[in-house]
Amino acid sequence: MTPFTLLLAQGQAGAANPVNTLTDAFPRMDMLNRPDELLQALGNLHIVWASVFVVVGALCVLNGYRWHKGVVVICAFLCGLGLGHLLSKQMGESRIVMGAIGLLFAVIATPLLRISVAIFGGLTGAFIGANAWTAFSDVPEAHLAGAGMGFIALGLAAFIMFKFVIVLFTSIGGAAMAVLGTITLLLHVPAWETSVKDSLASNQLLLPLLVAVAAVTGFVVQHNEIRKHDAKSKGKAKAESG
Repeated sequence: MTPFTLLLAQGQAGAANPVNTLTDAFPRMDMLNRPDELLQALGNLHIVWASVFVVVGALCVLNGYRWHKGVVVICAFLCGLGLGHLLSKQMGESRIVMGAIGLLFAVIATPLLRISVAIFGGLTGAFIGANAWTAFSDVPEAHLAGAGMGFIALGLAAFIMFKFVIVLFTSIGGAAMAVLGTITLLLHVPAWETSVKDSLASNQLLLPLLVAVAAVTGFVVQHNEIRKHDAKSKGKAKAESG
């Protein structure tokens, strides 16, 4: 949601009711600490989008670094859709404007991969900072301060620890999508709807905990894959040089 969820929601202008609800509920970066508003929005999200969130989120969590170029381009496209959605309110022809700006952003992101990773890493840091600020600060209304610090920290870290930021960005983004998509699917089951809402609403830290567990799992899996890949590359290099 991370930015993934927010931008995807903003980009789907054709599905009026779900999108309007999502864009009303998700302007705040600390949405994980506002379960009542989030549950209301997820309850109106179509089951098809919930399924997409689960599948795409799981793939990002487990294989985000391997497919990071495609993930960055898709994220840039979704950012363009979000901006196009805002501009279309002034210009009209919403689908054409959204598609054109989305394509433009995707094309620009392709040669500027490192800068794009810095931007999306910064947005991930803003998401982390805002939710941490709301969870532990005595002044949750100032969550933008935490978001700003997180954005600067991870945005700058992308130029120093490129692989680390990619893994973190895909793990957290994918985890948020997978968890929120799963919750949405559960909300569409009448027998589980009430218990799911009560559990999440009664404990404000439960939703951030679920996302954190999924994100840490993805981070560890991806990190191990990178180590294995680097070890194989070094082995091949030694064999060729020898």
